[in-house]
Amino acid sequence: MFFDYRRAIRLQKVLANKALRETRNAPLISDEDIKYVVGVDAAYSKGMMYGVAVLIDYPQGNLLRYSVVEKKPPIPYVPGLLMFREAPAYISAIKKLGVKPDIVVVDGHGLSHPRALGIATHIGLVLDTPSIGVAKKKLFGEIVVENNEEYLVAHGLRVAKIITHRNNTLYISIGYKVRLEDAYRIIKNYLRPQYKLPIPTALADQLSKKIAHSRKKHRL
Repeated sequence: MFFDYRRAIRLQKVLANKALRETRNAPLISDEDIKYVVGVDAAYSKGMMYGVAVLIDYPQGNLLRYSVVEKKPPIPYVPGLLMFREAPAYISAIKKLGVKPDIVVVDGHGLSHPRALGIATHIGLVLDTPSIGVAKKKLFGEIVVENNEEYLVAHGLRVAKIITHRNNTLYISIGYKVRLEDAYRIIKNYLRPQYKLPIPTALADQLSKKIAHSRKKHRL
């Protein structure tokens, strides 16, 4: 299948303008505004992708339901273009849940992306739902220190907060229609000592790996 990388990059730039505009005008999100949060992650096996969406209550972190979408990745992994590889499966999995979440938490970056359109931003934009990216590695942005706290700065604003949890670095980034202080508070409320990641993506990660392993055994 032919994939036009140049066209994909042009599309990212167009969508990023809308995402930045909407996010700069994002209202504050209080804890009372949040009832349901969805986390998404994926695992791979035998050339197939298993995208999982988990529905979690807030702030307790109880798993209410989950869905899985199995599909062949349309393109190989390319840094900066993850949205074209994984976002369609995530969006389908979220819709399969049958509940519109108040927040979507994505294993990946949001505005901390060269073109301000990481996978977390893309998913939030498509679903018109506030979204947050939580990544384990830096993709883009200048690290700055303010009051002994680290941030990533890009596109004229602070796009991510850098924290350490269980000796692991996490990049909590603005996805879509959320302020950084709200994104950080929401993710902080989901951190638990037994998980390296916040509950939404930790559970999605566990389930996707379990499902991929199970499907692999059935194919042997």
